[in-house]
Amino acid sequence: MNNTMTFTEQINAIIDRRKGRNGYEGKGHLQVITKKKEFFEVLNRLMDEYAVLRKNILSQIKEQKGEYYVMSIEDPTFYDKVELTDPSSIILQLQQCQKECERLEKRFNRDTINISVVGRARQGKSRLLQSISGLSNNVIPASNGGDCTGAKSIIVNAESKTYAKVIFYNELELIEQIQKYLDAVGIERHISSINQIKSLQQDVDAMSEHLNEKTGKQQSRYQHLKKYVEHFDDYACYIGSTKDDIKEEDIRTYVAQYDADMKPTYTFLAVKEVAIYTHFPVKDAGKLVLVDTIGLGDTSLGIREKMIRTLREDSDAAILVRLPSANGDGIRVEDDELYDLICEAMGAEALNKWLFFALNVADELGNHNSGVSMEQALRDRKLNYAFVHKVDCGDAKAVEHDLLLPILEYLITNLSTVDNNLMHTANDLFEETFQIYFDFCAKMQNILSGGFKKSLDGGGLFDELYEDQLELARQIDELSKKYSGRNLECSKIKEEVMKVIHSIASYCPTVEEIHHRLTAGGPDAYPNNVYNYYADNLRARVRDQFEEINHSTITELQEEFKQEICSILRDETGGRLQYIPLQAEIAEGDSVQWLQALIDEKLNNYPLIAEAFMDICNYRLNIEGLLEYKANRALECLDPSPQNEQYVQPQFQGKSIDEIVETIEQTLMSTIPVVADEMMEGIKELLVIPYNSFNARIRKLKDRIIFKTEGRRELKNFYRENAPAIWQKEFKNIAGKEIALGQLNDYNEKIIAQRNKKLFILTLE
Repeated sequence: MNNTMTFTEQINAIIDRRKGRNGYEGKGHLQVITKKKEFFEVLNRLMDEYAVLRKNILSQIKEQKGEYYVMSIEDPTFYDKVELTDPSSIILQLQQCQKECERLEKRFNRDTINISVVGRARQGKSRLLQSISGLSNNVIPASNGGDCTGAKSIIVNAESKTYAKVIFYNELELIEQIQKYLDAVGIERHISSINQIKSLQQDVDAMSEHLNEKTGKQQSRYQHLKKYVEHFDDYACYIGSTKDDIKEEDIRTYVAQYDADMKPTYTFLAVKEVAIYTHFPVKDAGKLVLVDTIGLGDTSLGIREKMIRTLREDSDAAILVRLPSANGDGIRVEDDELYDLICEAMGAEALNKWLFFALNVADELGNHNSGVSMEQALRDRKLNYAFVHKVDCGDAKAVEHDLLLPILEYLITNLSTVDNNLMHTANDLFEETFQIYFDFCAKMQNILSGGFKKSLDGGGLFDELYEDQLELARQIDELSKKYSGRNLECSKIKEEVMKVIHSIASYCPTVEEIHHRLTAGGPDAYPNNVYNYYADNLRARVRDQFEEINHSTITELQEEFKQEICSILRDETGGRLQYIPLQAEIAEGDSVQWLQALIDEKLNNYPLIAEAFMDICNYRLNIEGLLEYKANRALECLDPSPQNEQYVQPQFQGKSIDEIVETIEQTLMSTIPVVADEMMEGIKELLVIPYNSFNARIRKLKDRIIFKTEGRRELKNFYRENAPAIWQKEFKNIAGKEIALGQLNDYNEKIIAQRNKKLFILTLE
C-alpha cells in the first residue's frame, strides 16, 4: 500500500480490489468467486439428479423388475458398476465448495473492514469497544459482575448521530432457539409455534423440583430456558420485527442483560442482531466496523458456534481480549481451549495475519506484572497470532495509539495477502474436489462399457428406425421434384386468368344499354362520356376479377403448399410427427396450426428446426402486386388518363345516334383481343413464379434440416427424444430399455463433460 495514503483511502483500495472496481475491473475477487459458486451449484444439481437415477436403477435390480433389471441380466456386472458410482461423497464435497464460495463472497462483498472482539466473559471486551467507538456504558454495558452482553452487535463508524437498527428473531428462529434449550436440559417437548412457549411453564416448574439431579451445564441452560418462558410477554411483541432508528439512550435496552441499575432485562432474548451507528473518535478509521460477541463463559446456548460463525463470515480480523489476574496469571486451560477452537475453525497458519491479543492491563487493576508474564508466556508458546499488546482497555487514548492504529496499519499491509491466501486455500479445496470428481467420472464411464457401449454407438432400435425407415427426406425430395423446372407454369393461375379473359366480352354493354345512356340527356349522355363510362366499367370489372385471383387463388395456392409440407412432416409415410402429443386444441385438418403448436410446445431446445418450420408457417407467395401490375398494363388502352398515350378516344363528330352506338360497341369489342393478348403475354413470366417459389422454400427446408450438419444433428436429437411417441408400435416392447439406456448415457455425458480442471479451480493473478 502507498504510505502517503490515509487509512481510509487504503481501506477503500482494499475494498475496491475485493469488489473489482476503480482499476480492478475484471480482477475482483468477488466476480471470480461468484462465478465459481454458480458452477458448483449447477454441478451439485446434476449430481443430485444422478443420485435419484442411481437409486432407481439399484431399486429396480433388487426388486427384479423394470428396464434396468433387464440390463442387469444382459450384463451381470451392471449392478456393481452402478453401486460404485455413489455420488454422496462428491455431493458433500461440492456443498463444501459452495459454502466456501458463499463465505468468501460475503467477505468480498462487504463495504467495510470488520474487526471482531472475542474472548471469555468479563475480560474487558465491552470496555475496549467503548474506548474505540466512544460509546458510553449506557450503550455498551461493561460490568465486573455477571454476563452483560445479551446479543451480537456491530458498531459502524458513520458520520451521523448515534442510533441503532435492531433485527429480532422471526418465529421460526426463536422456536429453534428454545427447542435447543429444551433438548439440552432433557425436557421431551417439541414446539412448533411461539404460542406454545408459555405452556412450557409446567415443564419448567416440574424440572425445578429435580434440578439437583442435573449437571451444572444443564442447570445453566435451565436458567436461560426459564427466562424465555417466564418473561415471554416482555419480548414477544418484538418477534419478527425490526426497529430502524433506536435513539442512543435506548440502545442498551436491546443489547444488555441488565439495565444501568443492574436490574435484569429480557428484551435481548428476542434480539438477533443490533447495528449501532456512531462517529468513532479515531480520526482516520474509515469504513471500520466492530463486531461485539457474547463472551465465552456466558451460560447461554450456542455461544461458541455463534463466535466461530462471526469469525468465519463477518470478520477481517479479531482482537482476543484477555484480563490477566492481579494475583498472578498464566495461560489457563480455557485459554488453550479458546485458541484451539479458533484454530480448528479458521486454520492456524493464517492467524498470524489477523488475530491480535489485547492484554487488558491497567494501574487500577494492579495487574501489570501479570500482564508482562502472560505476554512472555504467549511468546514462549510460539502461538500463531499477529501481535500481542498490553493496553488499558478502558483508556481510549491508549487503545487508539497502542492497539487500534497498529492493528489498522498491520491489516492494511496484510489484508491483501490474507485475501489471496483465502483464495488459495479455497483453491486447494476445489482442486481436491476435482480429483474426487475425476475418480468418480472414471467409474461412470465404466458403467456403459462393453455391450451397452456398442448398443449406444450403434444406435440400437432408434438408429434403425431413423436411418432406414423414416421417409421424411425422400418425401421432401418428391415434393421438390413436383415443383422443379425453371419454366414450369402454374396451371391454376393460368386457368383463372383465362376465365377472366373469356369473360371480358360479357362485361361489354349491349346496343340497347348504349342507346339508352346516349338518349338520357345531360352531360353524362355526351358520346365521349358514354364511351369513357363503359371503358371504365369494363376496366373495373376486369380489375375486380384479378383482385379475386389475388385474394382467393394465390392465397389458396400458398395454403395448399403449406399443407403439402405439413402433411409430409405429419404423415406416417413422411415425418410421422403427428404422433407427438400436443396440448393445443387444433382445428381438424389445419396442418399449419398443428405445425405452429409443435414449434411452441416441443422445439424450445431445437432452435434450428424451429426456425426452419417457422419459415413454412410464415410463408407467403408474394405475387399479388406483380399480377395487379400486369393487369393494369393490359387495360391501359381503356384508361382515359391524360398521361396515357395508348388510349385512343373514338371520333363521334357528325354521326347519328345509331352510328355512335355502333362506334362505341365496336370500339369496346375491338379492345378485347388487344387486352387478352396483352394479358397472356404479361402473365407468362408471372406463371413460373409460384412453383419456383415453392421449390426454393423446399430447398431452404432441406438445407436447414437435412444437408447442414448442425441442423441434421439437431433433427436427429429431436427424433431421438420423441422416438417412443413417433414409433409407438416399434418401441412398445423394448422402448423401456432404450430410454433407460439413453437416460443413463445422457447423465454420463453431462457428468463427463464437466471433467475439466479449469472449471474447478480459480485463476489467480
